[in-house]
Amino acid sequence: MTSSSSLYPVFNYTEQNFHPIVRKDDDQTSKFDELIVKKWTEAEENNVLRYKLNINNCKRVDGNYGFLAQLNFDRAKNRRQPEHIQSMKMPFNPDRFNFTKINNREIFFDVGVGDGNNVVAANVSPMEFGHCVVLPHRLECLPQVATESSLLKITELLLLSKSPHLRAVFNSLCAHASVNHLHWHLYYLKHEMLLEHIDLRQLSDKLYMIEKKDYPATAFCLKLSTFNNNVRYFANVGFKILNYLQSHEIAHNVYITRAKQSPLNDDDLYDDLRIYIWPRNYNTGVKDTSGFIPGSSEFFGHLNVRSEEFYNDLTQTKIEEILKDAVSNTFNKVVNNIMKLTNENTENSHVTMTT
Repeated sequence: MTSSSSLYPVFNYTEQNFHPIVRKDDDQTSKFDELIVKKWTEAEENNVLRYKLNINNCKRVDGNYGFLAQLNFDRAKNRRQPEHIQSMKMPFNPDRFNFTKINNREIFFDVGVGDGNNVVAANVSPMEFGHCVVLPHRLECLPQVATESSLLKITELLLLSKSPHLRAVFNSLCAHASVNHLHWHLYYLKHEMLLEHIDLRQLSDKLYMIEKKDYPATAFCLKLSTFNNNVRYFANVGFKILNYLQSHEIAHNVYITRAKQSPLNDDDLYDDLRIYIWPRNYNTGVKDTSGFIPGSSEFFGHLNVRSEEFYNDLTQTKIEEILKDAVSNTFNKVVNNIMKLTNENTENSHVTMTT
């Protein structure tokens, strides 16, 4: 960390600080992990957060997907009212809440040049341990539309961690984004999840997908290992997908997680990184905070439940219905164009998808 003449303390790093391979040892941390945990714990202790994290209940839902349901009353009751999102082209509105208005106490550190334009800050309504927001281009007041540099930055931050439990999340406009100001989420989820190692169907040289027969929410997937750990190339191709969806006004959710190249690997070895991208149906208006809403975490299998009655009655079948309804046939409508974007030299780029 350096501060010098910077407005905010800066966390400096290079590619030499990346950890492309990590092990599932809770006592392993990097300087980046230590800083996130320190700053987040201080924020919780100093009442910077709206509440102290209290997961009221947690369970694995019976079934073959291993869905993880967490009951969090405080997030349901005490979080800031989500913004009324009307379209994917909704412009940034300086009069609404945005991240230029957060208190300096919420800002953990800068991951740019120290001017506050690229910062990591507390998510004051946490859903899990260490929950923070990464705010790239913060002072440029961009709407919640991913940029290539923001995808590269969040990927780099994940690779600075030695923990397989650090995850990254992006909800687009009309896909349950709460604030129309560019941001990504980071949080620790210390549970092994199916999508860390689920078998994928290869669509082209770099592009994979989750098949419907294996999981209820079909998604695109990119694996860092197939890019020879070239992070910039990985982010470039990932952004091609996001940019296509954004320019065609197709709502989407993104989840980035550590993964295993093969499920047959050493159970404790995580030697890959996966970007999952779910094209999905539009959702406009204010979020429904009853039950759970299908955003990026929920598509990944991490369900943030706000109702005890809903939590008690939750079944795999009910979750499948909600996730399937959110994505329906959106994937089929874009798959061939996405394939062409990500691998234009593939000889046989047309795939017939089942409905």
